[in-house]
Amino acid sequence: MRTYINKAALAAVLALFATQAFAQAGPQVINIPLSRPGEPIELDISILSARIEVIGEDREDATFEVAVEEGARKIITPSGTQSLKNAAFSLEVQEKDNRISVDTDWRAKKVNVVARVPRQANLELSTVNNGEIIVSNITGKLVLENVNGPITASNINGSVIAEAVNQDISVSFASLDTSQAMSFSSVNGDLKLGLPASAGVELHIDSQEGEIYSDYEVEVQPSEPEVIREDGPGGVEVKVKNVIVATINGGGPIVRLKTLNGNIEITKSGS
Repeated sequence: MRTYINKAALAAVLALFATQAFAQAGPQVINIPLSRPGEPIELDISILSARIEVIGEDREDATFEVAVEEGARKIITPSGTQSLKNAAFSLEVQEKDNRISVDTDWRAKKVNVVARVPRQANLELSTVNNGEIIVSNITGKLVLENVNGPITASNINGSVIAEAVNQDISVSFASLDTSQAMSFSSVNGDLKLGLPASAGVELHIDSQEGEIYSDYEVEVQPSEPEVIREDGPGGVEVKVKNVIVATINGGGPIVRLKTLNGNIEITKSGS
């Protein structure tokens, strides 16, 4: 999404406002008008260390409540030492053609962002260091990535691709977009997937150590190892993959679940 970002005057003013306002105490609220109110939006938030929460509401604009953890640096002078609670950094919120991006530079401490946006939204959210991603009441396509923290999404109408490394992923659907790919992957975390009671899906499960629990009766299908061969100028690479294939309610779109050390739990949404 960042390819759509421009340097419009509105975006520059918002970025300047946000940077100056953080010298004050308390979270800052930034309201973003939309180029096309009433139409779906795209939201991209990519912050190195952040708690990111996105809430879908019946509205025609977007509001961001942003706060940054206080710094711990000091100024040492002949007369003594003074604490510096506010670190130097910049934050930008930009909107063009119903595409919104939120970004900070590398100097920022952990950022807390609460975004209230229209329900019809495609989201790309990512964070790395000690963060958390929370999404609720969104209709659209979600791409969520959190390296060292959990991912939680609830009451989702659409599709989700979620990747974590060291924490759990929990996603609950109100309805599924059967035309979109869906996958959930965590190396060391548990995967919890809530599906509507009548949903039909085909699960492709790649699980090494953990247990698999399901509120649904599943039919395990026979599967053959998948052999992927790539010929290149440097030689040949062959990969062999095998997954557990299980259908719910007769099958449907493919949902990929992958974890090395975590458990997998398939529940009925709302349970």
